Amino acid sequence: MNISYTLCFIRKKTLQSDQILMLYRNKNPNKDKWNGVGGKIEKGESPYESCLREIGEETGLIIRNLKEREVVTWNNEGGLYVFTAEYDEGLFINCDEGELDWKEYQWVKQSNDVVSNIPYFLDEIFSELNPMEHSFQYDDKGEITSYHRKSINHQLGVEKCLI
Repeated sequence: MNISYTLCFIRKKTLQSDQILMLYRNKNPNKDKWNGVGGKIEKGESPYESCLREIGEETGLIIRNLKEREVVTWNNEGGLYVFTAEYDEGLFINCDEGELDWKEYQWVKQSNDVVSNIPYFLDEIFSELNPMEHSFQYDDKGEITSYHRKSINHQLGVEKCLI
């Protein structure tokens, strides 16, 4: 299986709120849906390096506490590495991928405007549980038809992506 993408959820937690920086995508895949930030792993990059680059390109933020958390796969043909980060400070910039906005954590878990698979793994990526693979099957209309979780038997992001 070709795991050739990264996705990061940047969290800002205060006494008053618990928010995730989300990108309202204006391009496919997931056009017109809110998603984390990320993108394609370039040749010679590790998933970690790719995620840092994508965060910089899409948000302008410099992240120092990036954590590799999970793997999400779909239809036995593709996948992405999921990362988390805690927001420290700084202003984000918008990019040509779409609009960035802070969304309440509970809203992200419940909104139909969010990419459909995110509620399945969002709580887990911010937990201290061991990383898992979240495997989704989709029909021709893009609806989830099945979902399975399984243990990951290797350390995430160690290998370079061979594209």
